[in-house]
Formats: sequence, structure tokens, C-alpha cells
Amino acid sequence: MNKRFAQADYFIENHDYSRKELINKNISLLSWNIQKKNKDPLWDGEFKALIEKYMPEIILLQECQFQKGLENILHFEYYGFIFAPNFWDTFKDRHSGVLTASTANHQCVSVIRSHAYEPLIKVPKIFLSTTYAIDNENKELLVLNIHAINFVGFWKFISQIQQLEYSILSHDGPIILSGDFNTWNRKRTNILNKILTASGLEKVQFHQAHEKNIKKFLFNHLDHIYYRGLQVISPAEAIKTKSSDHNPLLVKFKLAL
Repeated sequence: MNKRFAQADYFIENHDYSRKELINKNISLLSWNIQKKNKDPLWDGEFKALIEKYMPEIILLQECQFQKGLENILHFEYYGFIFAPNFWDTFKDRHSGVLTASTANHQCVSVIRSHAYEPLIKVPKIFLSTTYAIDNENKELLVLNIHAINFVGFWKFISQIQQLEYSILSHDGPIILSGDFNTWNRKRTNILNKILTASGLEKVQFHQAHEKNIKKFLFNHLDHIYYRGLQVISPAEAIKTKSSDHNPLLVKFKLAL
């Protein structure tokens, strides 16, 4: 194990949820790899503006950094969150990972770590699984927030996607899956789409004006949104920002008929 970077085996939660259930006709999502910029005033201003304009019911952040003050990261009283770090920088006492925020309290939560470790820092990548009740519905919504493993061989990447597949196939209800998948080549992109399509998920499509704002490596998008048992009810957007080299993705769902 790298002496500076230690694996984190816990999560941190803020309980300022404003209700018990999501509203069916407005399951709006914001997903964003923020590159540990949540202490940056520029990011702070951009994030506030996005929340005030779009009021998403669910917020998925990747590469979020925890230090004292994270409890105020969302600025608005009606969001609670779960922060799941994959590593702790022992020199700087900083914890980095994924954060899932929502207006409705979750029913269940779990953190799934990749079997493989990232090179150099020698820690796994993770995805965070949360479920939510939906008003007047019997089935719960499963939300998966992922930062996929990078800088490893193809089969180690597939191993983490198969962990996602297991979570998807184990859930009998609607699903939202989003995050930074590190699909930096065609081979990774194709196997991701093949596994998720076979699991019954569809990929959110963006109009060309917004698709160009999605983070790419060469010609391959890194950030994606997938769903099952839901209907997209407004055009998906990728909003150009300055604080991170990834741009936030936004979309609104309701349950499929």
C-alpha cells in the first residue's frame, strides 16, 4: 500500500433531506466530475448557479474532496448527501471519492469497490449505490454513481463493469446509472454499452450542441448517463463550465408508462 494514500472503508452522511420520497414526474439529475474543485470559489459559484437554475432532485459528483466544511457543500437545506471516499491522502488529511445528494432520503445504501487497484496510489475505485422510494409507486429507484477504474488493463475494467451489472440485475425497478466511466478508447466504450444494454439499460442521448460539451479523450466520451424503467421528459444538457475540465450533465425523467 502506498504510504501516502490509504484505502477508505467508510462513508459520511448529511441528513438534511427535505422529504421521504421522490416525485415521479420530476426525477431530475445532475452528474459531474468536479476534479476535487469543491473548495474552489469558481466551482462554488458555478455549482450554486446550476442548483438555483435546475433544482435537480439527485446530484452525483465524482472526484469530490472531503475536508472540514463539506457539510456545507450543497448550500441548500433541502439536500442531504452520502459521501463515499475511495482513498485518504494521509499527508494532507483529504478524502476523495463520490458523493450522491438528493432531496429525498435514501432507503438503502452500499459502496462497491473495484477488485483491481489503481496503479501508483494502490487504491480501488468505487461506485455508490442508493435506492429511493417514489410517491405512489411500489418499486424503488436505484441510483448508481460511478468513477470507473483507470490506467489498468482491459479485463480489470470489465471486472468493475460486471460489478455494476450484478447490481443492475439484482434490482427489480427503475435505475439511473451515471458518472465518469473512463471510457477513453473504443474498446472500453463498446464493452460498456454491450454489458449495460444486455442488462436492459438505455443511454441518454444528447443533441449535438450539448454533446460537444461532454468530456472526451480523443474521440471518446468519458461521462455517460444510463437508465431503465424511466422516460426522458426534457432534452438532456451538458453545460459548459470553467472550474472543471468535465462539464455537468443534466436530464429529467419520470417513470415509464
